[in-house]
Amino acid sequence: YGLETIGKNYRFCTDFKSDGIIMPDGTLEGNLYLIGGGDPALSINDLQHFVKVLKNRGIIRISGELFYNDKWFPHFTHIDPSQLPEESFNPGLSGLNLNDNKVLFSWEKGLTGYNLKIISPGTTTSTSVPNIKIEDVSDLSTSYKYSVSELEGVETWNVSRRILGKEGVRWLPVRLPSQYASEVLRSLLLENNILVPPPRRLNNIPESLHLLFRHESKDLLDLLRDILDRSTNVAAELVGMHVAKLWGVKTSSIRNSGQVMTKWFNYVTSTNGSIFANHSGLSTDSRVSCNDFVKFLKRPETLRLLSPILKKKATYGAGSSALSAANVDIVAKTGTMHFNRGLAGYIRKNEVPRAAFAIFTADIEKKFSIPDHRRANPPGSKPWLSRAKSQENTILSNWAAIYA
Repeated sequence: YGLETIGKNYRFCTDFKSDGIIMPDGTLEGNLYLIGGGDPALSINDLQHFVKVLKNRGIIRISGELFYNDKWFPHFTHIDPSQLPEESFNPGLSGLNLNDNKVLFSWEKGLTGYNLKIISPGTTTSTSVPNIKIEDVSDLSTSYKYSVSELEGVETWNVSRRILGKEGVRWLPVRLPSQYASEVLRSLLLENNILVPPPRRLNNIPESLHLLFRHESKDLLDLLRDILDRSTNVAAELVGMHVAKLWGVKTSSIRNSGQVMTKWFNYVTSTNGSIFANHSGLSTDSRVSCNDFVKFLKRPETLRLLSPILKKKATYGAGSSALSAANVDIVAKTGTMHFNRGLAGYIRKNEVPRAAFAIFTADIEKKFSIPDHRRANPPGSKPWLSRAKSQENTILSNWAAIYA
């Protein structure tokens, strides 16, 4: 969907601009502007380049404001409202995003209580996130409780002490992604002795600005390879929404954008029964048959663009060595939630696709009978998944053996 409509060489841009001049004492007389372009892969490592630009120009303070603009896309606080608030695969998204819109929560038990931290991590640096706060409490009925003040730009978590243990880490989702990105940028600036005030949202970008730095993402083809590899839901949503934006279709909700993709899918497959409630699959409302999905995979356009960027899937058992010896392999994408799983892709010989397949497995009754307090880890879900994977392996091994 993205490759055919946006183009494999497209790059998302994030701009760092100013309206000021640099004074001899290192003061930037004016404002800074962080302007999002919907980049689904902007990271804290990328923001370090923004900091370096100011340092290299000798700037040590900003007299004006640090503004941010996220109007490239509408702001949504989550992908699927039915998920638990602490699920990191269900963050918010906007025109300005950072680190897949998640933060790393860590805890360690001390003599007088817990030491809790929330950071934005990178490969070369990590920093605190002032607008996201967390506190441990003893009388919480759920594992996590979440609240947000969009007016103040503050996200607040409560975590139950009974689930913490001695120490640990986990990812938490970010619901105010543009505030998060600009707060992290400010933290990095302060750590580099560049004084800048707290960030403020700006709805309309002034015309008379000069560009300090433009960050360009990888090509869309490489971004999508990463998305498939890491199953990054928020990135899938941003790419899908960008298609609608490119076509000039206003999408007031993620579901509305999913409907645009649904119409495209039904058109290119000459089918009429599929429903996509979003672009990542994170919903119980989406519907597609194996038959229609294989029709999609068999299209020359899909096969040409998709098969080179799917990951190899190993098979195991008695026939696996024979497949390897015959240079037969499988490239596929998985999708897994409690009591439902999808696997789709290609069987290849000498890296040439010979067959397209889709295997969808589910126990709908069990899925919808999970009580709220067991949704994080419902009983029986892990054995069920093991059986589903075993079934996939048996089916795929038999199918692939045809081409050996």
